Amino acid sequence: MSAHLQWMVLRNCSSFLIKRNKQTYSTEPNNLKARNSFRYNGLIHRKTVGIEPAADGKGIVVVLKRRAV
Repeated sequence: MSAHLQWMVLRNCSSFLIKRNKQTYSTEPNNLKARNSFRYNGLIHRKTVGIEPAADGKGIVVVLKRRAV
């Protein structure tokens, strides 16, 4: 399924959406800016980058997603 078709399905009815002060934010994984837009969506793109806290609580871990076709 193409990324644009996935975006059309997810843009208004995702479980990660938060609406505050007439703005729409997203809390999905690998969305670094927390914006609800095609460009920053971490669910639909094949290659994404995310940042998570380390398991020991010291520092961060960079997460790369590379989905096969």
